[in-house]
Amino acid sequence: MAFFKTNDGVDIHYHTYGKQENQAIVLISGYSASEVTWICQIEALMNAGFFVITYDHRAHGRSQKVNYGLSLSRLAMDLHQLIEHLKLESPVLLGHSMGAATIMAYEELFTDRAILLVITEDQGPTFLKHPDWLDGKEGRSFHELEGFMLEFPRMKLTEKQLSDDLKRELGKNMYPFNFKTYQELLFNVIVQDWRSTIAQESKPHLFLSGGKSPIFSPASAKAARALSHHPASQWIEFEGCGHILHLEDADKFNQTVINFIHENQKN
Repeated sequence: MAFFKTNDGVDIHYHTYGKQENQAIVLISGYSASEVTWICQIEALMNAGFFVITYDHRAHGRSQKVNYGLSLSRLAMDLHQLIEHLKLESPVLLGHSMGAATIMAYEELFTDRAILLVITEDQGPTFLKHPDWLDGKEGRSFHELEGFMLEFPRMKLTEKQLSDDLKRELGKNMYPFNFKTYQELLFNVIVQDWRSTIAQESKPHLFLSGGKSPIFSPASAKAARALSHHPASQWIEFEGCGHILHLEDADKFNQTVINFIHENQKN
């Protein structure tokens, strides 16, 4: 366990696992989640020969609780500073939900030149309805956002049953999160549109989607894949899964991630 201080004075909590000379992969969690959400990935990725980094966003987990910098652009800067702090070269960035959006914000600010590839989990490029996106049928209208933000803390995000052992382990390491205090961050996430950012990418991008996700339909990730111009980019649906693929079907998730990285390390 360690901390580093951002350039705006926030202590960010992180862990590293494995040998630092190995290919680095940064696991970036979603809104309200702490780094413990990656409990099923760390050993598998480390055993596959990766240097694994997990961390807590500002105001999440063990990182400092602050009421400023609650935006994706600031989270992207925190990610950038973590990469610089650890002197990572060409890391893989893997993000779930808001973590995926953080990667998009990172690319918008810094491009994808310094990374090897991107993996995003159940995060479409836009949450809002647009007439030029999936025939205007995907997403929510702007006036529905307040209701969604109120509903989100009570929303069932998983479709597959998690084991009792996993739930106990997650529960032991969970940290309180004040949804009301940090609601502005959720709003900042769901009003973004990353379609043009994906279209600008020069590195392979793996889009993973849950077949029964309550947030995004698989069609959103499939259409996002079509925006990517890199021939090695892929879209994979996890049938029967909800929003948290890395917990609901951890073995498939881990192998899918490992295979994609290995395929693109060779290219």
